[in-house]
Amino acid sequence: MSEFLKPNHFKDEIWMTTDEAQLFFKVSRSTLYRWCKYKHVPYTLLGGTRYFPKHFIETLMGQLLHNKPF
Repeated sequence: MSEFLKPNHFKDEIWMTTDEAQLFFKVSRSTLYRWCKYKHVPYTLLGGTRYFPKHFIETLMGQLLHNKPF
Protein backbone atom coordinates (compact mmCIF):
# COMPACT_ATOMS: atom_id res chain seq x y z
CA MET A 1 0.00 0.00 0.00
CA SER A 2 1.26 3.46 -0.89
CA GLU A 3 2.50 5.51 2.05
CA PHE A 4 0.00 8.22 1.14
CA LEU A 5 -2.98 5.88 1.17
CA LYS A 6 -2.43 4.46 4.65
CA PRO A 7 -5.46 5.27 6.84
CA ASN A 8 -3.45 7.08 9.53
CA HIS A 9 -2.25 9.55 6.89
CA PHE A 10 -5.79 10.94 6.69
CA LYS A 11 -6.17 11.38 10.46
CA ASP A 12 -5.68 15.17 10.45
CA GLU A 13 -6.53 15.71 6.79
CA ILE A 14 -8.50 18.71 5.59
CA TRP A 15 -11.20 17.66 3.13
CA MET A 16 -12.44 19.68 0.15
CA THR A 17 -15.93 19.47 -1.32
CA THR A 18 -16.47 18.91 -5.03
CA ASP A 19 -17.09 22.64 -5.52
CA GLU A 20 -13.85 23.54 -3.71
CA ALA A 21 -11.86 21.00 -5.73
CA GLN A 22 -13.36 22.34 -8.97
CA LEU A 23 -12.30 25.87 -8.09
CA PHE A 24 -8.85 24.72 -7.03
CA PHE A 25 -8.22 22.87 -10.32
CA LYS A 26 -10.28 25.28 -12.43
CA VAL A 27 -12.04 22.35 -14.11
CA SER A 28 -15.65 21.40 -14.73
CA ARG A 29 -17.57 19.03 -12.50
CA SER A 30 -17.59 16.44 -15.29
CA THR A 31 -13.77 16.58 -15.56
CA LEU A 32 -13.41 16.12 -11.82
CA TYR A 33 -15.84 13.17 -11.87
CA ARG A 34 -13.96 11.63 -14.80
CA TRP A 35 -10.73 11.89 -12.75
CA CYS A 36 -12.54 10.10 -9.93
CA LYS A 37 -13.84 7.42 -12.28
CA TYR A 38 -10.34 6.66 -13.58
CA LYS A 39 -8.89 6.87 -10.04
CA HIS A 40 -6.67 9.89 -10.74
CA VAL A 41 -7.82 11.54 -7.51
CA PRO A 42 -8.86 9.87 -4.26
CA TYR A 43 -12.16 10.80 -2.65
CA THR A 44 -14.60 9.56 -0.10
CA LEU A 45 -18.39 9.66 -0.14
CA LEU A 46 -20.20 10.85 2.94
CA GLY A 47 -23.95 11.33 2.78
CA GLY A 48 -23.83 11.37 -1.02
CA THR A 49 -21.22 14.15 -1.12
CA ARG A 50 -17.70 13.60 -2.44
CA TYR A 51 -14.82 14.87 -0.35
CA PHE A 52 -11.24 15.14 -1.57
CA PRO A 53 -8.15 15.15 0.69
CA LYS A 54 -6.62 18.63 0.37
CA HIS A 55 -3.04 17.40 0.79
CA PHE A 56 -3.37 15.08 -2.18
CA ILE A 57 -5.07 17.74 -4.31
CA GLU A 58 -2.22 20.19 -3.58
CA THR A 59 0.38 17.53 -4.43
CA LEU A 60 -1.43 16.65 -7.64
CA MET A 61 -1.69 20.31 -8.61
CA GLY A 62 2.07 20.68 -8.09
CA GLN A 63 2.67 17.73 -10.40
CA LEU A 64 0.38 19.19 -13.05
CA LEU A 65 2.18 22.53 -12.86
CA HIS A 66 5.48 20.73 -13.43
CA ASN A 67 3.99 18.77 -16.36
CA LYS A 68 4.29 15.41 -14.64
CA PRO A 69 1.50 13.11 -15.82
CA PHE A 70 -0.73 11.53 -13.21
